[in-house]
Amino acid sequence: MLLVYEHVSNRSLDNYLGNPDNSINLTWVQRIKIGIDIARGLNYLHTKVEDEQRIIHRDIKSGNILLGKNWVAKIADFGLSRFHHSSKDTETVYTGNIAGTQVYLCPEYMRTGKLKRAVDIYSFGVVLFEILFGKLANDPIYIAENESGIAHVARRHFEERTMHEMVDPKIMEEVDELTSTLHKGPNQDSIKIYSEIAYRCVAVTQDNRPTAKDILEELEKALSSQENNKDNLQMSFEEIKLATQNFSRENLIGGGGFGKVFKGEVRRGNESIEIVAKRLDRSQGQGDHHFLMELEILFEYKHENIIGLEGYCNENHEKIIVYEHASKRSLDRYLNDVSLTWTKRLKICIDIARGLAFLHGGVPTKEMVIHRDIKSANILLNVDWKAKISDFGLSAITTTNLEVVSKLVGTIGYVDPQYEITGFFTEKSDIYSFGVVLFEILYGQLLMPNRKNYDQQHVTRILKQIHEEEKLGLIVFEDIKEQINPKSLSAFRLIVSRCLNFFRQKRPTAEEVLQQLEKSLEFQVNYEIWSPKLPEDCEEILKLSKSLRTSYNTEKKKDLYNLFSKGILLQDDKVWFSLGSIGERNEMISATMFSYRNRSPHDKWCNVPESRNVSRNPVYVDLKYRKGSRILHAYFATWRNDEWMMIEFYRFSNHMDNGAFEALLLSLSPYYCREHDAIYVEGIEFRPIDNASFSILIIVFVF
Repeated sequence: MLLVYEHVSNRSLDNYLGNPDNSINLTWVQRIKIGIDIARGLNYLHTKVEDEQRIIHRDIKSGNILLGKNWVAKIADFGLSRFHHSSKDTETVYTGNIAGTQVYLCPEYMRTGKLKRAVDIYSFGVVLFEILFGKLANDPIYIAENESGIAHVARRHFEERTMHEMVDPKIMEEVDELTSTLHKGPNQDSIKIYSEIAYRCVAVTQDNRPTAKDILEELEKALSSQENNKDNLQMSFEEIKLATQNFSRENLIGGGGFGKVFKGEVRRGNESIEIVAKRLDRSQGQGDHHFLMELEILFEYKHENIIGLEGYCNENHEKIIVYEHASKRSLDRYLNDVSLTWTKRLKICIDIARGLAFLHGGVPTKEMVIHRDIKSANILLNVDWKAKISDFGLSAITTTNLEVVSKLVGTIGYVDPQYEITGFFTEKSDIYSFGVVLFEILYGQLLMPNRKNYDQQHVTRILKQIHEEEKLGLIVFEDIKEQINPKSLSAFRLIVSRCLNFFRQKRPTAEEVLQQLEKSLEFQVNYEIWSPKLPEDCEEILKLSKSLRTSYNTEKKKDLYNLFSKGILLQDDKVWFSLGSIGERNEMISATMFSYRNRSPHDKWCNVPESRNVSRNPVYVDLKYRKGSRILHAYFATWRNDEWMMIEFYRFSNHMDNGAFEALLLSLSPYYCREHDAIYVEGIEFRPIDNASFSILIIVFVF
């Protein structure tokens, strides 16, 4: 028996992944288009076959993706496929015959035999990651970590935000012909869109996966982002000239070594957007280099704490970069502003650290950016005080951990002192500069307000005080001293001291700085917000809890407040304690704690002995209670296994608009036991009614 197919000239996709002997390198655009072709084919199989039949392929893998002329991808090999006769996406077939290729198989399908279109989607997700990483799913590097192969490894890297470490280095070396002066390989938005949809495909649970149509739409967005993003950002000189009112003096808001900065407004559709335009000085010999470097970085290294690129102009010898507008302008303007509280200052520091950590290692390439001019004037603030790193004219893109030799330096007072000795920069040079910025934020002023009269000894003498905790009082901005929690200050001082270490190898990474600053903020927020909401004796209360007395971390005040708000059991689980919305203390205790004998008004409240000598005959009682304005009765009590009896007195559904239940017990008369001198209520219990999803019984126990 023979099947005769069309001939595909470029063989199967697996020949081009993880094969060092193959001289052909698929470009990033080609790879996205291959993914789009597979998505189109899969969408057809899952939705378009005649007579309401659908096909589940069951063996989607790179070896079954054939590449024809112009690298058009075609799905092949349907020997394991199954017809699916329902038009409903939710319809599931269960089978004991698990078919497919191991590292491409859906885990839920292998475990349960649950066969639906999501099985193909998982396999397709594996192929998408193979295309992105340039290796096959069963490559030893993946199997060594987990027998499931590439899917498990990809999920981990996506969740840890380290996906850039896995991207095929070959696609990072491509020349981008769309803008010949700009960066190589995929832009960040394209990688992000592609990675997110691939991650959704390999979700552990079938119900969490997208459809083939969803995948197709997202891959088309990734392609559009790669092909059109840079063209869309080109602006004409006339457009920028109009936006800045012909670069008028009224719109001039700053300047630096490479040009002047103007504010302006541009129209985008029906919206008017505020922008900032930096017009490079044409007399500067290095202007072209700085323009291209900054433009390249802003194109490819997008992050919420990096100033956003709105456009650029490169025509008629004019080189202009257009940024988003940060309405509060630069940080150096607010160092001595009393309205900039310690908490706000810490959040600004955290924003800078996040941006720097991204530049130093959170980008989707094997490269990193050394900024080389981190300073307070290059930290911009938007209306919500969110900080963004700006001005990348002196920056360098380099391989991680590579030293950069350069005659260009940053700004006096912020420059790594080791540069004077070695003549080169590393990412730890940025850390030193960041340390100076952190110092200025604490100090409340610029370290060197007048750079024309720079005094190295003076700077060294001031910075030295951060290394000695007992001298902190001399350098903390006077107007915020009273706000600062001592633990917060101590954590902050420690990380600034490490940043300003003379020896580079002893300085922390940006990620370590971020973690320590977040710790400092947590101490401050505990002090300002959560500690005042907690009872003064909260640690003593915790000791009364059987489960929490030794295990709970009392440093996390927010978690502690949330715990108390929800309620905890105390005193051997006999008391339910909680805090109200305005800090009031609420306690609920078992009815046995206040039952009394002989109904005598003179008797004291007492605990009830656990007597179990009772008759097992059914009991008719009259339980009288009031709910709202109604007087209600419950009459029939039944036995419980532990020799107590129980009576139902109200039913309600948890779908009621008002879930609160309030009832007052008026009397309880047992007609069968007149000879008993007392009747005791043990407590109230909520129980679901059998075979009813949402109804609940409220039970009172009696004997």
